[in-house]
Parts: sequence; structure tokens; C-alpha cells
Amino acid sequence: MTDIFPLSLFFCLVLWFLNKNLKLSFINNLRIGPQTFHKKSISRLGGVAIYFPLLIVSYLDDSTENYEFLRTVLLCTFPIFATGLIDDLKIKVQPINRLFLFIPTPLLLYYFVGLRVESVDIVLIDALLKYEIISIIFICFALVGMSNAFNIIDGFNGLLLSYSLTLLASLIIGYESVSGIDWLTFNVGIFLSVFAVFIFNFPFGKIFLGDAGAYLLGILIPVSLIKYTLDNNFSPWFVMVMLIYPFTEVLISIIRKVFFRKMSALKPDGLHLHMLVYKKITKRVGFKKIRLRHFTVTTFIFILNSPFLIVANSFKYDSLVLQFLCAWFIVMYLSIYFLLLPKYAFKKK
Repeated sequence: MTDIFPLSLFFCLVLWFLNKNLKLSFINNLRIGPQTFHKKSISRLGGVAIYFPLLIVSYLDDSTENYEFLRTVLLCTFPIFATGLIDDLKIKVQPINRLFLFIPTPLLLYYFVGLRVESVDIVLIDALLKYEIISIIFICFALVGMSNAFNIIDGFNGLLLSYSLTLLASLIIGYESVSGIDWLTFNVGIFLSVFAVFIFNFPFGKIFLGDAGAYLLGILIPVSLIKYTLDNNFSPWFVMVMLIYPFTEVLISIIRKVFFRKMSALKPDGLHLHMLVYKKITKRVGFKKIRLRHFTVTTFIFILNSPFLIVANSFKYDSLVLQFLCAWFIVMYLSIYFLLLPKYAFKKK
């Protein structure tokens, strides 16, 4: 397992070197858009430095039986990883087509990993989840939605990576033996590969996760949470609290775009919470260095999220406390969001 970290570092170094020294259009990355803040080409192939080291070690390590769960999940997630990688290599895929290309991943996870949601502690929905077709639709909707939510919060150096590392660390520290060594190996392996990319990404931005990396983490982490919850019979709201930040971000994004701005929910508009914090810092504080602004935004979001991740791990069985944590986070998020929101935000695009 210790091979994963240096191998991921090596991948990052190679990707950084290629971007810096080879003037190839599909490798170089300098785009224009509401979510773009860097001024020079930076590789957005960080997902490659997570996926392939994990896959290589899962096949070559002597204790391969401990990697069976990780290996199977990685193979099942290849469709969504490949879809993101295509975009990272500047091969244009329409957002709606991208969603259809995501569908095989949750279906493969359902049938080959046995990943399913059996209960959400809501009587009507629980009754519907007893039907296999409803259960399949639910897991597809949940995983595709969460992978897109992770991509949304991948906006600044270290933002998604620090959130993922904090979440994974809280799971590893709170590990309960019922989940088995394969689950622990899965999480530690992902943590090590993500940490390697984090070193290159934060705060200097030498490499970005890209769509492939964001989509991949948006599948791997929920898979870990769902398995952990089912194996230990935790409250299903434990999963919800751990993912409440990306869930709230994507929910508010859809409401804002579709109902107020009258635009496609798949089109970027630069009004996510981390972007509003960035704009406020730029306007009020006036940090000249972009890296310092990124550092401040990432630190702010880290401080906002971390207490919920820590507390949730202390109340994994208590649905009432976990529901309160969800509601509390949403109230905090909305309070901060509306304080920072510009007047034009709800005007038609």
C-alpha cells in the first residue's frame, strides 16, 4: 500500500513536466470561462495520478486479496473516469451526452459490487426502494448527481482535495472492524493517492484534478460511505451529513439556474459559494497574489465543513442528530451565501 503514494507523486511529476515542456494542445490547459482563474497552462490530468497508481498497485501488490474491493470498484468506475478524461484532453462532449456516459458506472457498481441503498429513514421512499428497478434508478441518480457535485466544488487549489482528505481521514480514524480490511485498504489507498496530488495542487497549483479526478472522487467516496454504512448498520443520514457540502452546492446551483436565471442547470455561471467568497476576498481584502486568494477560500471552506464531518462520526447511529446536522449546515450555508450574493444573481441569463 505504501507504493501508492510515491507512484502518485511520480505520475504528478511526469504530468507537470509534460505540461511545462511539451506544447501539445491536448495536454496544455488554458481555458476561458466563469470558473477559470489561472493565467498560464496547468495540467488538468490529476485524476490520472489517482486512478492509475491505485489500479496498478491493486494488481501488483503481494496482498492482492486486500485490494479486491478497490480493484473491482476502479474497473466499474472506468466509464465515468474516461468520460472526464476525454474532456480534460479537450475532446468536446455535450453535457447531456456526458450524463448518459456516466450511467454505466452506477449500474456496474450495483451488479458487481452489490452497491445499493436499502433505506433513507423516510417511510415512503424506503417502501419504494424495496422494488429493484426503483433501487437501481435511485443509486444511478444519487451517484451521477454526486459526481457532478464534486466537480462543481473543484474550483480552487486544494478545495475538493482538502475536503476529500478530511472526509477520508475521519473515516479511517473512526474505522470499525465490521467493514473489513478491504474497506480500510480502499480508503487508505485513495487517501494516499489524493494526498500526492494535493501536494502538487495546494497552494501553488502545479496540477489540477480535472474532470476525470473530480468525477472519480465523486464516485469513490460515496461508494466507501455507502458500504461503510451498510456493513455497520449506521443511520443512512450519516452518508448525507458527510456529503452535505457538495449536495447543498449542487441543489442551490440547480434552483438558482433553473428557477431564477432560466438557464440550463448544466451551464456554469460562476456563482457557487467558493466563487463568491473568492470575489469578496478580491474586492474587500485585495490580496494581489491569486495563490493567496485560493489559500484563503480553501481554508474558509475547510473550516466550514470540518466540524460537521467530525461530529457526524460521533453520531453514526443517531438519525435525529444527523438530520439536525444536515439542517444546521444548510442554514449556515444559505446565511453565508445570501450575504455574499450579488444583486444580479437571480436575473435571467
